Amino acid sequence: MLIIILMGDMMIKSMTGFGRGEANENGFHVLVEIKTLNHRFLDLSLKLPKVLSGLEDRIRIKISDTIKRGRVEVNISFESPEKGLDILEINHDLLNQYINIIRSLKESVNLVGDIKATDILSMPGIIDVKSTDVNIDDVWTVLEKALDMSIKNVIDMRVLEGIKLKDDIINRLDMLSGIIEKIEERGPVVINEYKRKLEIRISELIGDEFDQSRFLTEVAIMADRTSISEEITRFKSHISQFRFSLESSMPVGKKLDFLTQEMNREANTIGSKSIDLDIINGVIELKDQIEKIREQVQNIE
Repeated sequence: MLIIILMGDMMIKSMTGFGRGEANENGFHVLVEIKTLNHRFLDLSLKLPKVLSGLEDRIRIKISDTIKRGRVEVNISFESPEKGLDILEINHDLLNQYINIIRSLKESVNLVGDIKATDILSMPGIIDVKSTDVNIDDVWTVLEKALDMSIKNVIDMRVLEGIKLKDDIINRLDMLSGIIEKIEERGPVVINEYKRKLEIRISELIGDEFDQSRFLTEVAIMADRTSISEEITRFKSHISQFRFSLESSMPVGKKLDFLTQEMNREANTIGSKSIDLDIINGVIELKDQIEKIREQVQNIE
């Protein structure tokens, strides 16, 4: 686990993770829980007690410095046993006014019955809730420790998930490389087969009037129309870029998503140009693996 933590900044990360951090100091108890999910951008949702609202900017900056992409849900709990945060006070001036009004009503319209405490307490403004002053910097000292711990834990989980994603993607890239090699090898064979069949057909139809130069021209036109060499070259380049990006220390999820789109586009072009059943079946296999890679890429930071 130590190796993973030290190398965390050098590895691709999943966007899915959970981390928990807790700290007790100077009578303060802080609990921070961070949950991360898939999202196209960094979307940070922060829930914390009102008394800590002055620390929100610091918390957001610290998290965004480490987590660059994904839905990030942060929940912070804060307790201070030695210093009660809320004090309930009775507003005596307002209470006396309410009582005087009630007595006046009773006398003027002959109301009967006693005034109940519950009736008075339910009147607006009777109870004032006041927060005691808390030194925000003292709280930050404790909160930062819990926050650092929760960030570390969520990163550890994201790295572990990232390793699994990377291994799966590499295996599928190997499959893509094998499939595209077979398609590339099949290309010249298809041209030669077409040439042989066309030659036989023309000979059967026109016999001695066979025009070799016209025949070669037709074969060349067909070969150019169905050539997939450029698409194959670009497809191989995308695979190489994909492998290189998987070793990056930077967030690469968006780039990998773009590469899967490009690979899918090249596969579609190869399929549309092909008249050979083996190549078409190979394209189907390509698209199947590309889709599975795309699904994995959606969870990479």
